[in-house]
Amino acid sequence: MKSRGMGACIMFLLLAAALLSGGCGQAPLCQTSLVTLDETRLDAETYEQEAAETAKSAAELEKKLDDKKKDIGEVKDKPSELRKKVSDRMKGSGRE
Repeated sequence: MKSRGMGACIMFLLLAAALLSGGCGQAPLCQTSLVTLDETRLDAETYEQEAAETAKSAAELEKKLDDKKKDIGEVKDKPSELRKKVSDRMKGSGRE
């Protein structure tokens, strides 16, 4: 029984030593072609250009939204005046 425990302990120590001494080793060299690098660089440039265009269009849309909010704010306090305009237009089109 005692020898069985000693054998298990020795096996455990040998296994631990084997795992710890192995290490990771040196990393393999990168196997990338110049064509792949150029394609990736061109893709990145295209994506950056698209991002700049998207940012520009987003800024334009934000400006339009601000203008519309300003227009809404101007007519928000004039419901009676707007009702009169609608009524006049309905009369002119023959609906009323």
